[in-house]
Amino acid sequence: MSEFEATLRELLLAGHTARFRASGDSMYPAISEGDYLHIVRCETVNLRRGDVVLAATERGLTAHRIVRIGACDGAPRITTRGDNALRSDHAIGITDILGRVVQIDRTASVRKSLSESLTIMRFADVLVRRLRAHFQR
Repeated sequence: MSEFEATLRELLLAGHTARFRASGDSMYPAISEGDYLHIVRCETVNLRRGDVVLAATERGLTAHRIVRIGACDGAPRITTRGDNALRSDHAIGITDILGRVVQIDRTASVRKSLSESLTIMRFADVLVRRLRAHFQR
């Protein structure tokens, strides 16, 4: 675990909101490179499909959308995927979830709510499904 991750976990456990800058385009268009993400601690029982969570993954801290909540060998497992990705991430345990993204700031004057992002992602999901179905013919 990196020093940043350990500090972030401590801040969230203490009830603070964390804010940091996103890098990469795996969540585009909901989250763009350079956007600021606001993370809050979230009880795992409150997580739902469609939530964007910050998780400790093999490649490091990653903010992706939950696409599946299930169990493997009796242990709860969560599968996430970037909105701009064709494949899901490897399933992770609930202890790998640091928190939920509650706000996205593009600039000091422009904010996107998660409901706006979710509407965009629902449209994108339908589009991707139609494209996949078309190319699988």
